[in-house]
Amino acid sequence: MTEESPRARPAPALLARIFANAGRLLGGQVASGIASFLAVAIVARSLGTAGYGALLLVHSCAMSFSTATRLQSWQPLLNFGPALLEREDHGALHSLLRHCLVLDFGGAALGLVLAIPGVALLGAHLGWPPADQPLALLYMTAILFMNTSGAMGVLRLTDRFGQVMMGDVASAWCKVLGSAIGFLLHWSFGAYLAVWYVAVVAGCMTDHVLAWRALRQAGAMRGFALTGAPWLLRGPDLWRPVLATSADKWLFGLESRVTLLLLGGILGPAPTAVFSVTRDVCDALGQPAQFLAPALYPELIRLRDSRDWAAIRQMTRRILLILAGFCALAIAVAALAGPPVIGLVLGDERKLPFTLLLLLAGTSLMDLWDAPLEPLLLSLGRASALFRGRLAATLVGLPSFYVAARLWGLTGAGSASLMAETLVLLSRLIPARTALSSRP
Repeated sequence: MTEESPRARPAPALLARIFANAGRLLGGQVASGIASFLAVAIVARSLGTAGYGALLLVHSCAMSFSTATRLQSWQPLLNFGPALLEREDHGALHSLLRHCLVLDFGGAALGLVLAIPGVALLGAHLGWPPADQPLALLYMTAILFMNTSGAMGVLRLTDRFGQVMMGDVASAWCKVLGSAIGFLLHWSFGAYLAVWYVAVVAGCMTDHVLAWRALRQAGAMRGFALTGAPWLLRGPDLWRPVLATSADKWLFGLESRVTLLLLGGILGPAPTAVFSVTRDVCDALGQPAQFLAPALYPELIRLRDSRDWAAIRQMTRRILLILAGFCALAIAVAALAGPPVIGLVLGDERKLPFTLLLLLAGTSLMDLWDAPLEPLLLSLGRASALFRGRLAATLVGLPSFYVAARLWGLTGAGSASLMAETLVLLSRLIPARTALSSRP
């Protein structure tokens, strides 16, 4: 291997900025995560594990339809928006913003159109009690408020990383306050479902208000209009990465939620709740590293535009080394702190199979290594590799999950999840290495 030039060494200020932005995202995630666990603990004690499992299944069903029709509108914003802001080309920026609005709200409307007949036909087979079917159908309208991808892109574009997670924080604390009131007043399942609905709307409104304020403060909203101007942009350079990134996210989100629905149909609501809470705890261990991806992407775009391939290679290696040390620490924390935390949420630590905890912790740590690889492939124009790898892992993983869960219960489900995530990691590591080695 040739010696890296001095230019290849990322300036300390660059790495510091990446980790500072990741830290801001993490701070918001910690706040929303704490609130979410409080809300889950309250609901689990009020409705019981089976009642919370039914609530989880209804919400996961709505999220599945939302994810299936969601386009990642942040991608063109971050690819083209910085140059438009820098040269104050507000007309082109406004066209880009309108384009993103169509992607966000058009996809949400399509999700609702698909969800209503889907739930009407299949609701009896998705794990929640038949008596809750009318409420589940009504809850599907929350899909209209579940996609804030464009707002997230605006906040990242305008360097408002400290505000990116505020919608999640608002949503989580709505759940806490509503659940606490419901616990004191002995609310029914339908009332708690209404609380979750209001929380979704609160998160959506918070994100869009913050995005509008960020653009206004940047002076980019002068002359913006919703009518009398083109709403969609054209060109393969815009659509190809958007579709590839969106397809990858579709499969990831669908796999995450479909596994819960499959588990609900196979084992019932209570084991599904155990699996979901355990997975959430394990995912929380990896959140500090996961936030490197959105913080890293804008910096990789700048290095790509300046064709500083050596600096990209050096930065990627450094981040992977940091992640290796983090993974070792996370496994130890999962083994020691996981059982009491999950027991606190579910009300009984004995409900947790320790083997499931270790398997899902390994799954989350495999996913950690995507933190630098996903933005790296996107910035190098290899977005299609993300989709191909995810598609292969999903086609293998979902049938394996179904069979393993039927044969070995929660332990089988955890093993299948780990196998699928390992396939995803390999599908990204190999093309990322190839792409970097082809650069001078």
